[in-house]
Amino acid sequence: MKLTGEHLDLSPLSAPELALALADYAGLEQALGLNVTATATLMDDEEMRYAMRVRHAKVLQDEENYCWLTMWAIIHREQRQLIGFLILKGRPNEQGEVIVGYVLDERYWGQGYATEALRQITAWIFSHPGARWVIADTEKDNLASHRVLQHLGAELYRETEDLFWWRIARPASSRS
Repeated sequence: MKLTGEHLDLSPLSAPELALALADYAGLEQALGLNVTATATLMDDEEMRYAMRVRHAKVLQDEENYCWLTMWAIIHREQRQLIGFLILKGRPNEQGEVIVGYVLDERYWGQGYATEALRQITAWIFSHPGARWVIADTEKDNLASHRVLQHLGAELYRETEDLFWWRIARPASSRS
């Protein structure tokens, strides 16, 4: 499965691909048929590695529904490079909410790629009848992520000491 946008392709990672990303990031890039980058800056972050380990465990528990539980590779089509990940944290819950996260290599910030990737995954999520809301959280000082979510029509609906919580409503034209 692959989602295709204007500049980006999104590909959900299988359990073996998640394991490969943790063990050999360049091996993952090769397995996906991409150019191998000189630095795997995304995997230098321990929080990112932890998130990938959690997603891997979730996918192993329910491989049939892996698309809802995995990290989706954000692939720059022209450059044939892995530039980030979207993270889905499960199928729609009882309220129709799907929680997403995202991370983009710093070299690609400010170019509209996070907005494009989130627009694609949100459309995919809303193509499923049970999905009513896409939920994302951001750190309060992450103004760039606030703008990305605002561009997608997200509303700020909750805050904690450290985080803002945003939600994107299913478009009226696609409500079931």
